[in-house]
Amino acid sequence: MFAIDDVVVATKGIDLGKMVVTGLSSGGFYVRVEVDGMSLTYPARDLQKA
Repeated sequence: MFAIDDVVVATKGIDLGKMVVTGLSSGGFYVRVEVDGMSLTYPARDLQKA
């Protein structure tokens, strides 16, 4: 499980390098991340801690 401000990287999809967790869905299935000023949502299973 991830916490706010954790640094993560994508294991699937577009690899944007290190991203910072900015939010979590209520069920924990999706993680909101920010990288280079963009805010994106990734499935939690497609991320790992950097």
